[in-house]
Amino acid sequence: MNMELRPSQKQTITHQMIQSSEILQMNNMELEVYLQNLALENPLLDFEEPPEEDIRKKEWLNALDEQNRVYEKQERQEASDPWNLDTAMTETLEESLLLQVNGLDLPDEKVRILHFLIQSLENNGYLSTPLEEIASVCHCSLTEAAEALALLQTLEPDGVGARTLGECLSIQLKKIAPDQALALRIVQDYLDLLGKNQIPAIARALHRPQKEVLEACSLIRSLNPKPGSSFGDRHYMPYIRPELVIIRFDGYFDILLNDSSIPALRMNSYYLELLKEGKTEDTARYLRKKKEELEQIQSSIRHRFGTLLSLGKLIVEHQQDFFLHGPGHLHTFLQTTAASILGVHESVISRAARDKYLQCQYGIFPLSYFFVQGMDQKDEVKNKIRDFIEKEDKSHPYSDQKISDLLAAEGTNVSKRLVTRYRTAMQIPAMSGRRFYEK
Repeated sequence: MNMELRPSQKQTITHQMIQSSEILQMNNMELEVYLQNLALENPLLDFEEPPEEDIRKKEWLNALDEQNRVYEKQERQEASDPWNLDTAMTETLEESLLLQVNGLDLPDEKVRILHFLIQSLENNGYLSTPLEEIASVCHCSLTEAAEALALLQTLEPDGVGARTLGECLSIQLKKIAPDQALALRIVQDYLDLLGKNQIPAIARALHRPQKEVLEACSLIRSLNPKPGSSFGDRHYMPYIRPELVIIRFDGYFDILLNDSSIPALRMNSYYLELLKEGKTEDTARYLRKKKEELEQIQSSIRHRFGTLLSLGKLIVEHQQDFFLHGPGHLHTFLQTTAASILGVHESVISRAARDKYLQCQYGIFPLSYFFVQGMDQKDEVKNKIRDFIEKEDKSHPYSDQKISDLLAAEGTNVSKRLVTRYRTAMQIPAMSGRRFYEK
């Protein structure tokens, strides 16, 4: 038997390493729940009261954005736009309507039909169930069902109970601007042209000056096409709590770790004294074990915070064009590249990015969004198309053929049909939909 000694190197994976990886992988909400559960198991764990500076930081971060926006000014503009209302409210549409119905003096039979109508509404406030079906289920006549619906449509929010977009806008116009006959006519007969921004075509069809049509269309656009969207959903709506916040200043970016929801840990002084006294060996052994466990967790949390902050700085550095100009300006950036720069294994980057989010002036994005494989020609063409459209004169926007010609002038030969396909895929309106008309 030949025996040979061979040198070998073997890494031992310890419990602490596993625990550190698990904590790194947790997002803020998961870590918060984990620590709350740990407090039930480890008597040495106490949560520190945050210092005044951290309290101010938490208030500041909360004030940054109630609707997942960094800048309060932008958030207020979003909130004031009725075509883009936030849905993260506490009161549901159903609760609001039932409260209004309960305040009316109505026969029990009509209340019963109204309750069924309210419960049949979609989250956006529309009624998709046919009146015939409602009459059948409620064991009432079609006339009674129609009367109940007409009553429902008088409640707030304006436009609730509509069956179509046209009906929704018509209800609102009749309530808030009953004298605006032109706007009502456009909503009832020319909504498809309005959706395509075909203002001149509407003016010609109605034989009215374009200025009057523009004013009527401005009124229509001020209405709410989804009256139920200002209320909470019937179902649970998760709230994203970003781990990183990127603030843009003149000439630089500030990368903040959004750790305000993670409580600071400390050792319980009573049990530490008990450990020093060591009255019984069993008690001392148990407390030593819990103390070591808590120290390891504190170390793992510090490591998590440091890794996230380093990763955030790296993302901003490599994707600076995105933070300057917004979506559509990402560059190739691999997790392997990030791992090499930070001197860690690729799996560390993968765990750090998992289910975690970054908040900036353009919204909230998963960290994985910023890791981009090599850009192919299609991506480059799409970016060029978007750039041309962003820089065009909105009173004379480019046609798809013009964009094709501009690409050709730069040495990229793309047919008009392909430009149309890419523009549609990016959900960018056609030339007519992008045109701005002077009043």
